[in-house]
Amino acid sequence: MENELLASLTVVDLGFGKAPALISRLMADLGARVIRVEPEGGDPFASVYPAYNYWRSGMRTAAPDELSSLLEQADVCVIGGEDHPAIPRRNDAASLSRSHPALIVLDIEPGPPGTDYAGPASELLGQVRSGLVWEQEPGKPIINTFDPASYGAALMGLSGVLAALIEREASSTGQVVSTSLFAGALAWIGTYWAELEKPTPMADYVIPRGVYPLIFRTRDDKFIHMAIGGAGSKYKFYKALEIDDPSVKPTDSGMPQPGASRKDFFGDFDLLAEHVAKKDQHEILQRIWDEGVPAEAVLQPGECWDDPQIRDNAIIRTEDDGTRRVGVPFRAERLGTAAERKGKAGKSPLEGYRVVDLGAFVAGPLTGVFLADLGADVIKVEAKQGDPNRAIFKSFSLANHGKRVIGIDMKNPEGLDLVKDLAVRADVVMNNFRPGVSERLGVDPQSLSTINPSLIAVEAPAFGKTGPRAMRAGFDMVMQAWVGHEAKAAGKGNPPRWNRTNLVDIAAGMIGSVAVLSALYHRERTGKTVSLESPLCNAGIYTLSELIRHDNGQFEGVRIPSSSLSGYHPAEALYEASDGWVAIVARGQSAALQLRAGLGLDDALGDDVAGWDEPEEKIIAGRVARCSVEELESLFEGTDVWIEETRDDREAVILSDPKLLDLGIVRVSEHEQFGRIREPGAMVRMSRSAIGNARPAPVPGQHTREILQDIGVQPGRIEALYEDKVVT
Repeated sequence: MENELLASLTVVDLGFGKAPALISRLMADLGARVIRVEPEGGDPFASVYPAYNYWRSGMRTAAPDELSSLLEQADVCVIGGEDHPAIPRRNDAASLSRSHPALIVLDIEPGPPGTDYAGPASELLGQVRSGLVWEQEPGKPIINTFDPASYGAALMGLSGVLAALIEREASSTGQVVSTSLFAGALAWIGTYWAELEKPTPMADYVIPRGVYPLIFRTRDDKFIHMAIGGAGSKYKFYKALEIDDPSVKPTDSGMPQPGASRKDFFGDFDLLAEHVAKKDQHEILQRIWDEGVPAEAVLQPGECWDDPQIRDNAIIRTEDDGTRRVGVPFRAERLGTAAERKGKAGKSPLEGYRVVDLGAFVAGPLTGVFLADLGADVIKVEAKQGDPNRAIFKSFSLANHGKRVIGIDMKNPEGLDLVKDLAVRADVVMNNFRPGVSERLGVDPQSLSTINPSLIAVEAPAFGKTGPRAMRAGFDMVMQAWVGHEAKAAGKGNPPRWNRTNLVDIAAGMIGSVAVLSALYHRERTGKTVSLESPLCNAGIYTLSELIRHDNGQFEGVRIPSSSLSGYHPAEALYEASDGWVAIVARGQSAALQLRAGLGLDDALGDDVAGWDEPEEKIIAGRVARCSVEELESLFEGTDVWIEETRDDREAVILSDPKLLDLGIVRVSEHEQFGRIREPGAMVRMSRSAIGNARPAPVPGQHTREILQDIGVQPGRIEALYEDKVVT
């Protein structure tokens, strides 16, 4: 019933590029009526993204002269996105909002207003301004091939729109929701960026750039990716690979430690490679799976679509012409009828809503952070043994800041009763348990719905609650391998490449936010509740939504970067100048020929710009290397060629930028152990509603007593719960 969640909405799409198209597609798939207003002369991005027309298939197309009447009946209007020399950018979000007071206007801006991070908008420039291009390799920028700026802006922007719609149910007033490709890119960097006033070596620890992932070639010339790091996992991997090392004990986790070499950061690389190479891919994977530890094949984009698990997840949709594409990355099923609707006008869009988060690690809990930013009271229920993600503070902070925490032993019947007491008072309960665990504990959607008919229940398993892979372990890095991200990120002729940003985990958190907000809006409109299933693997597949499969079985749409990993096309790539790095973006035939002329390469580069490839990239690189950054900027000033300096100092600069602090894009909190913390904050803004909060990531048990008091537990019983170690 996913296509019912937004069935009452009308959306007018005036945006350009990937992010607005993704938003329109997902809203349409969730049931909204989307009307696309095409510019005179057509949309130039239809020739950039092969899936572009499918992202907008089934939508009504309207002419520009119909816009005024369309906006009178619309709930949402989307403007902005990517820039192109052939089309002007709309800058009238505030005017649209004033003219249509009930309208929610999503403006994907050229950058945060009044900052140094605004300018012509493209995927590459969003990555450059955020510094994300420097977060893979030491000393060299490379493109992140999962298009983080576009997916981040799309998912964060849509979350903001849905929250504003929920708030509108109470206030009857619209507002402007703003994000940008800069903010979209910055949303993926929180695992690594945080400035601590009183750091310790472990609290400041992050996975270094350029470490070797455990990606190995098998005997049959295929690749696998292994993830060592859980309790006893090193011992199990050694057993599966038949490595005889008496020093490795059954409890050894193999967790990486600060100071480990780049090559052996995740394990003894050469030793593991030697043993993996002795067996074919299927055999070695089966041995690893038999030990219950995570590993997957490195597949090409789309190769997993035929897997029975993906068919079970129903994320791939078939169009009328037989073309297959990525659909809704979560599943919704009817759960109950809400006893009441909660919407009320408040300072924040989700003020008065309560979320109980039973998750651990990153993907599940991250959804709660986005909901806390929107004003919800998010309570983290932390198991007695603690969230394993606490071992890496910056990662834990990314997934848990803004929340209150209560420590509960859920293996104790009294502890489970407390969880259910919390659920009775909640609007949303979330978990990312393995299939069957929530049923065993009695906190599955159906059980919780019987005690709270108003509840939205969310489950976020690795592969799905059902299906042949349902019980298999899943982590971000092996999901990157299995869905095709590592093959794409490799570039032409290179071995598979892992992306250091936890891209699948973070995408899953963003998608979870969209799912919850869609369900809450549906509840506000209809009084009906749903259970949601949002598997981790679906998040990986969704972030390859540019992929389509024609009815003849051929795939199209995934752009592969050059072997240098500088970009997808020589006219839109990273280059090293004589005194630093630059991004050059020349979109379209005319701009690319301006680039050719400006560099004095008319005789070296042909007129067939679409056919430019690695030889042309090398010619441009050779010419750019003889110019300074300032010379390049001066050379192309006033042209359609955009030049952006690319600097490896963005973390320090961005986290201390006063304008970004004022906008809430960088947040500040006070931690009882680490003092003042600056880290990436909320990536959307609203014109009326407040966004963000100042709660730091909680220390264990920080709010246990406070939360118990909130739910009416008497003082004497609270002390008994502590004494009996039911709570911590």
